[in-house]
Amino acid sequence: MVTSAGPLPVTVIGGFLGAGKTTLVNHILGGDHGLKIAVLVNDFGAINIDAALITSMEGGLYNLSNGCVCCGLNQGLVEQLEALLTERPDVDHIVIEASGVADPGRIMDTVLYARFSGRLRGDAVLVLADAAGFDDAIAIAPGLAEAQVGSADLLILNKTDLATRDALDAWRKRWSFADSRIVETENARVPFSILFAGETLARDPASAFAATSVHEQAESVTWRHHEPIDAKRLHAVLATLPTGIYRAKGFVTASDGRCFTVHVVGTRVTFQPLARLPEGLGVENLLVLIGFGQGLEFERILAQLDGCAGRPRSIENGEA
Repeated sequence: MVTSAGPLPVTVIGGFLGAGKTTLVNHILGGDHGLKIAVLVNDFGAINIDAALITSMEGGLYNLSNGCVCCGLNQGLVEQLEALLTERPDVDHIVIEASGVADPGRIMDTVLYARFSGRLRGDAVLVLADAAGFDDAIAIAPGLAEAQVGSADLLILNKTDLATRDALDAWRKRWSFADSRIVETENARVPFSILFAGETLARDPASAFAATSVHEQAESVTWRHHEPIDAKRLHAVLATLPTGIYRAKGFVTASDGRCFTVHVVGTRVTFQPLARLPEGLGVENLLVLIGFGQGLEFERILAQLDGCAGRPRSIENGEA
């Protein structure tokens, strides 16, 4: 697939924490679609850990700093897009991976701002929803999750292998909109013919620099530790996190020398084996925890995480 001459197409990928956005980005970057993809990654937390999770790239990987585009980084996004247009004329398509606590529709509004007329065009807003965990997302941050779904040109109902057919049908009945499509996937493997359909959007970009936030009091904390951990003990701690801590992700080294990528989405805890830790990580263990609401008890959780290893930790806190 080769793009035609004209404005550079932009796809925005959104969805709640843990819905599978980075998995979809990896699927795009590793696919046989004939496109040179440039990716803008904006991850909520003390560090851009999603950028570390991306395992391949073509056309360039561009990281934005801490925070959400919809809450003050719109101007930063404009600058990144301007630089990309100037410095990488070989790129065929831009993919922006939004933070899990961002409204992807506002990001697309920025792409369609008047200054980019004739240079960029909106291809689509793709929003992923966790088929087994979306009810939890709605319960924790209803305004945010609904705003994300409502902004979608294509809804990707992901992780369908973790839900029953009845549950999937009920989800579609509740969240189908007249102006959006729904595709069901496992591991975010959406056909490229759907991802890059080439539809030009006709949004009103007037709200691109609006200050309205949909963070719903999101907070994050980063845990670092230089000593190997007891993997079973860590799994037990992560499986019993407070309800408000919806997402955790990062990298750990077990006491037997094995390395893992760690994902926590709601009550699901997954350890994925790694050949080695990402270069430049600087520590043996790094986890980012993200929660909503009051009483998240981060200090208690950090102490429990310390108990899975040896020496004292170092931490970084972030608040939306």
